[in-house]
Amino acid sequence: MKTNSTVSSTQHRLSLFLAILALAFVLRGPLTGVGPLLQNIQAQLQMSSTLAGLLTTVPLLTFGLFSVFIPRIAARLGSEQMVFFALWVLTLGLVLRCCGSGLFLLLTGTALLSSAIAVGNVLIPSMVKQYFPLKMGLVTALYALVMNFGGAAGSALSAPLAHSNLWGWRGALVIWVLPALVTMAIWWLPFKAANAIPRPVVRSRTVTLHLWRNPLAWQVTLFMGFQSFLFYSTVSWLPLIVAKAGVSATEAGGWLGLMQLVMIPTNLLIPIYAARLKQQHRIGAMCGVALILSVLLLMLPWRSCYLPAVLLLGLGISGAFCLSMMFFSLRSDSVTEGVLLSGMAQTCGYLLASVGPVLMGALHDIIHSWFPALWLMLFAALVITVSGWKAGQDRKLSDFQK
Repeated sequence: MKTNSTVSSTQHRLSLFLAILALAFVLRGPLTGVGPLLQNIQAQLQMSSTLAGLLTTVPLLTFGLFSVFIPRIAARLGSEQMVFFALWVLTLGLVLRCCGSGLFLLLTGTALLSSAIAVGNVLIPSMVKQYFPLKMGLVTALYALVMNFGGAAGSALSAPLAHSNLWGWRGALVIWVLPALVTMAIWWLPFKAANAIPRPVVRSRTVTLHLWRNPLAWQVTLFMGFQSFLFYSTVSWLPLIVAKAGVSATEAGGWLGLMQLVMIPTNLLIPIYAARLKQQHRIGAMCGVALILSVLLLMLPWRSCYLPAVLLLGLGISGAFCLSMMFFSLRSDSVTEGVLLSGMAQTCGYLLASVGPVLMGALHDIIHSWFPALWLMLFAALVITVSGWKAGQDRKLSDFQK
């Protein structure tokens, strides 16, 4: 016979599972929807390509600068509580981003919503390990699946929505307030349940100091960082890169949506399969090889090469993303260590990734060609291949602690 505490714990896990999936849906769409609208935003606000790149760089800088503080704050407030409050910030940022006619509110709102998304990025992998240790691969797969479905919706629908309403690109972006409010309502039950449980303060200073000198932690960080570099550079500039072959913004937005839809089988299979293996190095390297091939295809002058390139980008990026989320748990010995590794990898990784969109835009402004930017993407794919092989080997962070 189940006790009240057992039933309560089961109910909490069930509500948390649904809340994690709802949160996953709003973690990418508010950002991926910007890429297909960049030309509209540039024209209306009279922005250069370099300034337009800030719309993607600000989220990455926010992820990088804020992620390192999230484990310490969550240790005091609780993960569920912090996510719930972050959803309020997300809603505020979504509204501010579409208010006014200048660049200031656009960037301020983007920074606020990005700080909220960073909370989910860092805390969800550790919450999966804590509450679903025996189903970690399955829950991670579903979480990544829903996240990329939201991202695909943002990419594919933003341009059509912008053309079908009176508010243009603002109307296409502000619509994300609705799923944010729904997610906030779903998170109320986990927040309420967790708020009734006293949480001890987690002391993590010693582990943090060791992590920053840990070779495996840096391999995971490089793997995570360069896959983010490729993803955010792609959603920012792919529509303009393929425009040289006469591809319209609407069609390119559809390609971005298709890129994220092909992530579905990868998101479902890789986490489940990787969780059963002692080593994931071959999977990590295969993700890198797919990305290398995709960039090489984008370098070719024939339009027929671009759709296969987009599909390979989707497969490679989704595989690398799922593996990086798994590495936070697979390479750590405890939930606390996993949170700290997640914070470190996402801090350094997103700061690294933030260079991509602005640098690619600046190179295009100077050289008037996307070819140098594609070489940057090729270098990122090579690093993913090497770091994925290293990080996927059967080792723990504690193996490198002195």
